[in-house]
Amino acid sequence: MIRKTFVEAGTNAKTTIHKEVLKMRNKTESNALAVFIAITMVAAGTATGAASANGSEIPYPANMDAIEEIYPLDATAKEKLFENGFVVLKDHEHGNISDCYWGLFGESDVSVFITTDALLHIFHVVHDDMLKEIEKEHLYNSTELLVQGMQKKSMDEYQKTSSDLTHVKEAARRNVVFATVACKLLNNSYPVPDCAENNVTEYVQKVLDHNTTEFYPGDDYTQYKPRGHYEGDPTLERYFRCMKWLSRRIFRIEDYKYPEDSHIEMIQAAMISEMLRESPGDTELWGKIYNVTTLLVGTADSITPVIVQNATDNVFGSNFTVSMLENASNIEKLRVEFKKPEYPESEIIPVPLEYPGQIPPKYVQFMGERYVPDSYVFQQDTYPYISDLTRLPKGLEVMATMLGSERADHLLESEKETYPGLEFQMNKLRREFGNYTTDDWEKNVYCNWFYTLDPLLVEFNQSYPIFMQNTAWQDEKLNTALSSWTQLRHDYILYAKQTYVPCPAAKGYGYVEPIPEFYSRLASLCRKIETRLSGEGVLPEKHRDGFSSLAERLDTFERYAQTIVDDQTLTGDEQTDIHGFGIWLLGFFSGGIQEEEPTLVADVCTNSFTKRVLHEGVGRFNPVIIIYEHDGKALAGIGYVMSYYEFEEENFTRISDSEWEERVDKGTLPPRPFWTSSFLYPGQMQKGDLNGDGNITLADAVIALEIAASGEYGAAADVSRDGQVTSLDALMILQVAAGNIELEGCETR
Repeated sequence: MIRKTFVEAGTNAKTTIHKEVLKMRNKTESNALAVFIAITMVAAGTATGAASANGSEIPYPANMDAIEEIYPLDATAKEKLFENGFVVLKDHEHGNISDCYWGLFGESDVSVFITTDALLHIFHVVHDDMLKEIEKEHLYNSTELLVQGMQKKSMDEYQKTSSDLTHVKEAARRNVVFATVACKLLNNSYPVPDCAENNVTEYVQKVLDHNTTEFYPGDDYTQYKPRGHYEGDPTLERYFRCMKWLSRRIFRIEDYKYPEDSHIEMIQAAMISEMLRESPGDTELWGKIYNVTTLLVGTADSITPVIVQNATDNVFGSNFTVSMLENASNIEKLRVEFKKPEYPESEIIPVPLEYPGQIPPKYVQFMGERYVPDSYVFQQDTYPYISDLTRLPKGLEVMATMLGSERADHLLESEKETYPGLEFQMNKLRREFGNYTTDDWEKNVYCNWFYTLDPLLVEFNQSYPIFMQNTAWQDEKLNTALSSWTQLRHDYILYAKQTYVPCPAAKGYGYVEPIPEFYSRLASLCRKIETRLSGEGVLPEKHRDGFSSLAERLDTFERYAQTIVDDQTLTGDEQTDIHGFGIWLLGFFSGGIQEEEPTLVADVCTNSFTKRVLHEGVGRFNPVIIIYEHDGKALAGIGYVMSYYEFEEENFTRISDSEWEERVDKGTLPPRPFWTSSFLYPGQMQKGDLNGDGNITLADAVIALEIAASGEYGAAADVSRDGQVTSLDALMILQVAAGNIELEGCETR
């Protein structure tokens, strides 16, 4: 009787069959009997062995009954738990992290496991709440004063400029349009001068509709859809649209296809820089906005008005006036100056292009969208560096290149084989980021966040607990890092007094994820934010106290983690402290910082040719059960980890948090990445995993043989992808089980 346990593969599923497999396919003439004999012979070596993935026996925890009172496990879940030493339960979803751990507080026989996921989420909540308050209480008002001042000065410049200076006059008019649009996006009743009315009305409507995508020299107005923490708050939505406008509008230095426009836009840029120079108040406002956001997310990926001032000084000296740029020869002198290497080229393409190189590499922006290294990775891993112009990158590429994750690199083998040139690009990027110093990583909050994730992405040796010594745990840490990276992109989608409740006495076991360097780096990041933003006078008191409190807690967890790594035993008081994490969380979120569910989404890359937009998402928390040794006996612990998603949307569609949350609530989510099947139960199954246990074993080869004998078809069993299931497929699955070949990227939907 044929076993109907294989999973049908979706039409979008991919597989990589190594060259050895292709050779085997060409040379092997097998029949069902021969394959069955081969399976039987290998069975002796593959069907027996150690219980765990790393070859060590995992003992039965003394408190397993207490664990199953909370999360009952079926036989397959237990099998995964004892194979890897841990299991993540996909079918159990939780919202607030404080509720998760508070629910364990009274369970004295349950060991509370503090995960890096939980602490990264707490950091994200404080950080995101801080951003919202800084933007509403400081940056919004400063931006409004700045753009209104610039609008008035632009209007004055337009009115006083002689009509004989045709280029300068038009540049002044366009600056009136530029500044008035910014004013209208903050205050819809702001008056519009007659000279700018038609243009202002058109631009404002396009921004508010956010459904038009234009190729360069136009703009992608879908970028103006409020997303992230800006959505739903009228003040922050207005700020989002205005800051996007100030950051995205390009003033061209040179454009052979549009020479007249580039001449005018060069004058616009010089005019804006001179208006700032002549107004100390506006310069101070611009500097406050730019400096605070630079501390957070980095410098502009373009030339700023301050840099333009340096250029005009170098070319024309102190006698420079904007009217001098009516003369084409003076424009050319300024262009020659900008060609010097001290004036930065843009690394990241800001708008849809019809062909590579369409946009000049140097241009001016008033505020400038910021250079972020992960966007640089995506730029380098797509067309034209990769010949396939339809390709969108994967989040794994960020982990493999920026943070040097060998596991992420391995999981991308199928991508590297599918897209010629990708491996070369990734190796180049890995070398670039390998040269980063600690100062490079710590120069702003955005890069420092990546630096904090770095210790998670290593291969944990035998000095670590047994549940960490396998590839499944490496995959789970990739899940953690990618989820946290998604939170980072979400918080910076635009750019990129605490009351404590005393803890009652807690009693029970406790354990922390033993990665001391992680706690050290995250505590350092909390303190850097506290110091740097306090120095700018913009950090609210509740967030200063929040970062300080979190840093102190991280210091404690670092000490506990080091104790575990040193193969020492946590004391009863230390375990009690960990067990009371839930009550600490309740106190932490009771002093004005609003706790958030982890569900969020961020669009990170757009393919102009296919109109597809790559999104990264985070769902709800899943419980993780681990087995570890304590004082000579095995214990099981419960913690909580984030859930990572990666998916694409068509037609330049950008998904907001509310739209993503609706999908989460309805259960209409995309599949989890194929590699999460190593630790999730039930997992996303691969081709070849015919019994659905998340692994490819002898049992799967037997099932494939039965399917082949029946003459039926199952896409999950068709690992050779030739449209039929034959004894060859069974033999290939056997070879995978034996570790001789690998199949990558075979998720089923």
